[in-house]
Amino acid sequence: MSPKKKNPRTPRERRTGTRDTRRTAAADPARTARTPVAVEEPARWPVLVWCLLTAAWIGGSLLFFVLYLAEGFALLNAAEITDAARRATAWYLVGLVASALGVPVVGAVAAAVLRRRIAAVMFGLALLLSAAALFSLASPADLVSAIGAALG
Repeated sequence: MSPKKKNPRTPRERRTGTRDTRRTAAADPARTARTPVAVEEPARWPVLVWCLLTAAWIGGSLLFFVLYLAEGFALLNAAEITDAARRATAWYLVGLVASALGVPVVGAVAAAVLRRRIAAVMFGLALLLSAAALFSLASPADLVSAIGAALG
């Protein structure tokens, strides 16, 4: 017989006493001290923060991009371009840059501080995606000069 299946004890050796003595020994509180362990649920508020930041990133970027395009087309069709129209366009551009680049940076930093690696990587990828899309429209120097000229 293999050593795994071989049982060196006989049924008589396993029994240490009568049934009554075994029950009282197991019920003895000094012998079996069990302390309950409180199992905490994982925190769910970081998921809410990531969802809100993602909604702010996507929604803000799309909203300010549409507003910026609408104001730009209005400037193209206007007979006279006023300073108020330039300021409005610049503020829409500031909102676009803040929501497209600022929100993913805040999300990545918050995730890194909270030691959530996957969220930090995802917000880093969102930042790269936003930067590629935004800087394909205009270079960072052009964006800064447009904002500075309109607001300054």
